[in-house]
Amino acid sequence: MSKKPTAVLDFGTSKVLVLIGEDSGSPMLGVTSVGMAQYDGFMNGEWNTPESVTDAIASAIEAAEKKYNTHIKEIYVGVPGEFIRIYVVESSVALQGADPTVTPADVEKIMRQATEMLQNPSGVIIHRSPAWFKVDGGTKTLEPVGQKGATLEGMVGFVLADQFFINDVTARLKQLGIAVKGFYSVSIAEALQCILAEERDHTAILIDVGYLSTEVMAVEGDAIVWQNVIPEGGVDITLDLVDGLNKPFDVCERIKRAYTFGGPKNAQLEVQGDDGRMETVSGDLVAEIVEARVDEILEKCEDAIDKSGIRLGNWSNVYITGGGLMLMKGARVYAAGKLNKYNVREPVVKMLKMKQPQMYASGSGLLELVVNTSNQQEQDSGFLDKLRRLFRK
Repeated sequence: MSKKPTAVLDFGTSKVLVLIGEDSGSPMLGVTSVGMAQYDGFMNGEWNTPESVTDAIASAIEAAEKKYNTHIKEIYVGVPGEFIRIYVVESSVALQGADPTVTPADVEKIMRQATEMLQNPSGVIIHRSPAWFKVDGGTKTLEPVGQKGATLEGMVGFVLADQFFINDVTARLKQLGIAVKGFYSVSIAEALQCILAEERDHTAILIDVGYLSTEVMAVEGDAIVWQNVIPEGGVDITLDLVDGLNKPFDVCERIKRAYTFGGPKNAQLEVQGDDGRMETVSGDLVAEIVEARVDEILEKCEDAIDKSGIRLGNWSNVYITGGGLMLMKGARVYAAGKLNKYNVREPVVKMLKMKQPQMYASGSGLLELVVNTSNQQEQDSGFLDKLRRLFRK
């Protein structure tokens, strides 16, 4: 990681998260400070309570600043899946020369042509990356440079952010005296961190079960090639418990967290409410309520994948993350049983010294993407500077 501290702002469906990271001297992602604030999130591309968003941002930033003993003046912002659109474009170029070989210029031409081919895109391009390249219709690869042939083909994925989100968040941070260094796709960030490159080569699915909604995406190469947002998440499990048990919301949140998929039959669950009173409920009844809602969410995910047109093979894996489900004990095994036609896995979030890493999967992915991008830009800039000095001699 870069030695200069980097701050990122991640909007979840129930919390605002600020992470500050610096060089950890380890392959794992080093996070030096975390600030978090609860808020009402967003649905259907809008804030649920717009008047509270700025205060939540300020609280999360202040908490991160206190832990790191610093003042954040600039920050990178993650754009949630609710505020993005995915476009995929295929393009091709004829290779030149007596003995045609793919050059970096050919790759850049594919990327440029794909950008020009976008038809009336809605939003601002914040990410552009290849899903694959092929030379003369051969094997897909992300590294075609040096291959010989007559034609280079490529599929390029684009992530476009809603102009509303960019304008709104920029204005809110300006009120707080903080400059936006850039906007990044949280979906891309999470996918690149959670799924190994060799598995993305075969197309993989990432399911992020949040508090208010669930994002399902297909990832190929370095690109998201399809995405769907399902308006159900962890809060729906809690609300079902409220209805089925006739208990307060805070008690049902604790019951949900205490529940274990596949736990002992006929067990009683005992939790403490905000008023200090102990509440005891039937484990069998909780299981019936919880599993019915989780089954529904997973069925909708499966249906969305089936209707996406994305081709998955025996080699394709499905990853599930997100605090809306994966903080519950036994959730991965239960989900794997319900999605039994897929290879279901739980990704490893690369963060140091953090409890419940599923809660930070999107934020840590965002931090890693920002730092890697910044480091690559510095390397590219350094290389260009060397070329300039060479030609000045």
